[in-house]
Amino acid sequence: MPMPDRLEDHERTPQDLATARITLAALESPLVIKVIRTRHPLSGQFSRFIEDLAIISDNLKPIYLTEATDRPPTIEPQPNLRYLALPIGRELDPFLSYLSSKASGRTLLTERSLSALDGFITPTRVEVMMSPTCPFCPVVVGFGCQLALASTYLEVNIIDISRFTSYAERNGIRAVPTVVINDQDQLTGQVTEATLVDRLAKPLLSVSHPDTFKKIVKEGGAERLAEMMVAEGEVYSKALELLADSDWSVRMGMMVVLEEVAARKSDLVRRTYPYLKVLLGHQDANIRGDTAYLLGRIGDFSVLDRLQPLHSDPNPEVAEAALEAAKRILRRSPASQTDM
Repeated sequence: MPMPDRLEDHERTPQDLATARITLAALESPLVIKVIRTRHPLSGQFSRFIEDLAIISDNLKPIYLTEATDRPPTIEPQPNLRYLALPIGRELDPFLSYLSSKASGRTLLTERSLSALDGFITPTRVEVMMSPTCPFCPVVVGFGCQLALASTYLEVNIIDISRFTSYAERNGIRAVPTVVINDQDQLTGQVTEATLVDRLAKPLLSVSHPDTFKKIVKEGGAERLAEMMVAEGEVYSKALELLADSDWSVRMGMMVVLEEVAARKSDLVRRTYPYLKVLLGHQDANIRGDTAYLLGRIGDFSVLDRLQPLHSDPNPEVAEAALEAAKRILRRSPASQTDM
């Protein structure tokens, strides 16, 4: 549907409130909804919408926060779902359906979609661009809300671009609904659930930002990340940057990834040796020591010459790690060297 020529006022109606009362009364458990109020002129409308719902049902527990900014206000039913839109009129139904699903703990996505998202570990931002006058938008908005329930790795924003036009201008949006994935991929029109899920389930990890991989390893996805690298035959260069992260737990998570890769496809992990050799000269002693330890686990004879100078590292812990790594490599039999 083309973008509307002008912004129309879309206020909640008595019928909206009557519909909401029925749905909210049937919720299986109370829900907390956060409202972020700003200096934006629409903040009052966002607050009043949630206030009205809270008045008609004790099952809704609003929390109001105020930020000294001119950014759009938001309604946040959960940390990874934000509404930069008023869910009224046509948009009320997908919002209420989402609340019912959240309260029950059961998403409305198909088994096929849930199966495709099983093991999904790629942090992804999904922006659903909509307009209150669009008859096709509620269905796609509903998909977005249900996806947020299905995976915490998805950050879903529902954006009314008739009210917040800068989002349309930034992404070159000329029609709604449009789904924007990570500011790059766009799906416009009556997108089906299967099409959207399939696009999300096959991300291009090789070009992802290091923060993407940081979230994966911090949330326990090291083994899954290793499986994806092995399947694609590539050790993502941006993921390797985590080995120099200031957070020890992040470095450890990435070390686990490479050990898993080595166990599955030893020739693939050898491609990391040039980068690991560079890290052995890092100014941070912790990173030098961790890298030496890792090479002891996944390295072969080709890295011994680079480990040797660290035997006399000024940091005794680094020197010990390098010495132990070399011993571990040397203890391996020639036969095992061809497999490692």
